[in-house]
Amino acid sequence: MRYFKRGSVMLLVAALATVTSFGADTVRVCAYNVLRYTADNEDGRLPQYRAIMEQIRPELLMCVEVADGTMGPRFVADVLTWGSYAATPYIDGPDMNAQAFYDQQHFSFVSQRRIPTALRDIAEFVFVTKPPSGLSADTIVLYALHLKASDSQSDAAQRASEVRAMMQSMSTARYVVVGGDLNIYAPTEAAYQQLVGATASPRRFVDPLGTVWQRNVSAFAGMYTQCTRSTNIAGCGGGVTGGIDDRFDYLFVSQELEPRTLMNTYTAFGNDGIARLNKAINNPPNQIVTSDVADALLCASDHLPVYVDVLLGDVPASVTQRTTTRLQMESDTAVLTGCKPGQMITVYDLVGREVYARVARDTSVRLDLSSLKKGLYLITHAGLSKRVVL
Repeated sequence: MRYFKRGSVMLLVAALATVTSFGADTVRVCAYNVLRYTADNEDGRLPQYRAIMEQIRPELLMCVEVADGTMGPRFVADVLTWGSYAATPYIDGPDMNAQAFYDQQHFSFVSQRRIPTALRDIAEFVFVTKPPSGLSADTIVLYALHLKASDSQSDAAQRASEVRAMMQSMSTARYVVVGGDLNIYAPTEAAYQQLVGATASPRRFVDPLGTVWQRNVSAFAGMYTQCTRSTNIAGCGGGVTGGIDDRFDYLFVSQELEPRTLMNTYTAFGNDGIARLNKAINNPPNQIVTSDVADALLCASDHLPVYVDVLLGDVPASVTQRTTTRLQMESDTAVLTGCKPGQMITVYDLVGREVYARVARDTSVRLDLSSLKKGLYLITHAGLSKRVVL
C-alpha cells in the first residue's frame, strides 16, 4: 500500500528506484519563531500566520517565543485550518516557551519534557507515526531551542552552555530533529560545533545546508532568516529591525535521519536568494512568494520559518536524495543546471498532479512556467525535489 501523502514525492522516489517498498510517508518538519505570541500581543497576526502556513503545510511544527497558553487553541482553530491538527500541552517556564503542533492523521503525540538552562527551557517533543495496518510505527523526537541572543563572547558562551545541557540530556532515538531560533552568528561558534562538529558528543547532527556560511555576505543570502523588517512596523507584534542578513533559524537532523532527509527541500520560506542585506523581505519585491505572502512574512514575525522533508516508515536506510542539479527561479522561468540529459523534468501541483513535463536535452534547461496558475509547485529531476511559488 502506498503511504505517501504527497503523490509528487512518491513519484520522485519511485523514479529514483531507491525505495523498494511503499510503507513510507513524506513528513514536513517546520520551525518558526512566532515573535512573542500572547493573547495581548496577537496584534491581528493570525491571518498572516495562516497565509504562511497554508503555503508550507507542515505535518510537524515547532514554535518558539510562545508566551502564554492561548496560542495552541488559536492556531488549531484559525491558522492550521486545512487539516486535523492538535497542539501539545502548553508548559509555562522561565522567559518564553516552545510549543509543537502535529497533524493527527499522521502522528500521535507521546510525550514532552523540558530541559532547563540559565535563560529558558529547551523543549523535547516525542511523536510516533500512524502507519497503515501491519507496518511498524516510527518515532521522531523534536527539540525546540531558543538560545541566548546577541553577539558578545559571553552570549556565545551561554549558547554553548545551553546546547551542552540539551546534548547531555538527549534522547537516544534514531530520528531526531533539532531546530528553532539558535541566534548563532557563525559556524565557528561553539554551540554550532557542539551540534555538527567532528567532536560533537554524545551524538552528531547534520546541517542540510552545509557548514560553510557567513552572515551579511551576498553569496550566502539564500540562507538568511532574520530579520524580516528594516524598520519598526505598527501592529505587527513588536520585534527587532535590521533587515535580512543573519542565519539564526535552523533544522539539524540526526545522522541516522540524514539518509531519509530530502536535502533539497530544506527551505528558509520566503527567502528568494536576493542579497537584501539589511533590507526587508519584500524590498525589492519578493521573487518566490506572492506580495501578500511576503507582506505576511514581514508582519507575522521578525524571523522566517524553516522547513525540511523527511521520509518516515518502511523505507531502506540507504535512501538518499542528494543531487548535483540546481534550480533558480527567474520570475516564471525555472533555470536548472547540472541536469542529466535524457531524464525527465517534471512539475507537480500541490496535490501531486503532473502539470508539466519534458526531457532534459542538455545539462542546462530553462522552463517557461508562465502558463501555470499562481501557486505552489514541486519541480523534480534526477534527485532534485524543490518547491517553488509562481
